[in-house]
Amino acid sequence: MRKINISNCQAGMTLGKAVYYDGSSMLIDEGTVLTPSHLAQIASLGITELYIQDNFSKDIEVKDVIRDITRLEAILFMKQTMEKYSLEGMPPSGHIISIVDKILNDILDSEEIIVNLMDIKTFDGYTFSHSVNVCILSLIIGIKLKLGQAELQELGVGALLHDIGKVLIPTEILNKKSSLSNDEFEVIKRHSKLGFDILKNIPGISDKSALVALNHHERCDGKGYPMALHKEEIHLYSKIVAVTDIFDALTSDRIYRKKMGTFNAINYLESINNMLLDSQILGCFLNVIPPYPIGTEVTLSSGEKGIVCGLNKSHIPIVRLNVNSDGTSKYPYEEINLERSNNCIIVSSC
Repeated sequence: MRKINISNCQAGMTLGKAVYYDGSSMLIDEGTVLTPSHLAQIASLGITELYIQDNFSKDIEVKDVIRDITRLEAILFMKQTMEKYSLEGMPPSGHIISIVDKILNDILDSEEIIVNLMDIKTFDGYTFSHSVNVCILSLIIGIKLKLGQAELQELGVGALLHDIGKVLIPTEILNKKSSLSNDEFEVIKRHSKLGFDILKNIPGISDKSALVALNHHERCDGKGYPMALHKEEIHLYSKIVAVTDIFDALTSDRIYRKKMGTFNAINYLESINNMLLDSQILGCFLNVIPPYPIGTEVTLSSGEKGIVCGLNKSHIPIVRLNVNSDGTSKYPYEEINLERSNNCIIVSSC
């Protein structure tokens, strides 16, 4: 299986991973042979990438961090929670915690915790998928920091619901396609305090979990919001979610901008390290996230193209090449271990 840009998808290709509308409702099932109608439908949802299965990639296994059934249940939970809040309020803490526990148990059951978030996001489903991804990534950092079970549960709840305050922000501002005015941004910023107020009133949700909603936009230099806290004043959970929130936002397509590749997102996080983020937490995160995940299409400095089919322990890719530097097909395929190659580096990825 491999991930390709929608612009490179053609009718007749076989879908390697199901596509879901708004993150939870199946649109096209895995194994479907794509038609022009399918491709038009997918493009209309703002989906920019698909996983496909072909002879070139049929033996390449792209593993998600958690099981599909767990991801879908968590996304559906967030969708229902946010869409029904005005009528039903928040679900009981036991339901929230059970979702977090399922995510945590899936991660702990993994043979090796390497980040490869396989969800295919739509514009409409971004908020729900984002909340789940931030929870997954935050728990991975918490595990690497050797937090205890109770602490991981608190962290997971706060991470999953870090943006819950947005249910009280006007949708026309949340979904605005153009730049926000200063006044509109001030309205958006209220979601932190609104989320805290929601969570602190749910029996069974700890104050530390609620603080994640309040403080995940605080920055170590004291220039975050809503309280302009400095590094030593920000709780560990909030500092973790600050990293994962930015990373998932950067690597997601939004209505108003295109996403970054993982490599560029990592570079951005490193550029704001120490000043805005906690360096220990960021370092921990970068140890489990490969710049070029398995299944990623890449172009080498030689001009050849292929996909990442494996990773060394240091996350340096093994690339399976299928296109020569002159654009012609390369067959039989060739694999190159970039850890052992002094002449080739990756210059771009999709």
